[in-house]
Amino acid sequence: MAKRVIPRAMFQPLEGLTMAELCDTESLVNLTKQETYPAIEEAFNNKKTFATLFEINVTGYYIDIPKRSWVDALEELIKYNLTEEKFEECTKIKQLIDKIRQPIKVKPKNIADGEGTIRDTASN
Repeated sequence: MAKRVIPRAMFQPLEGLTMAELCDTESLVNLTKQETYPAIEEAFNNKKTFATLFEINVTGYYIDIPKRSWVDALEELIKYNLTEEKFEECTKIKQLIDKIRQPIKVKPKNIADGEGTIRDTASN
């Protein structure tokens, strides 16, 4: 899979825009809906702790979703896709949610014959 290019949300003029005005911008809402799934999927596959949706203008400021909010964001995206009758998208999103919710399997270390043990080698 090719690496995702993080899109830029361009706002003119950016100076003087309040957060409320920014959040009410239709283009921002649409970009958020469009980029949520691919951003979270890429972050999950690369074991990141946040998913980057987009950059604001060319400022170096990014809109990120922290890992603890991925499932909530995807569930909201499912609700939106249901209203738009995009059922195939809902299935794909649900599969990603299931992967995220799977417990992490940690392979135990082999401690046979003293492997993996910490030994005090300091002289007294």
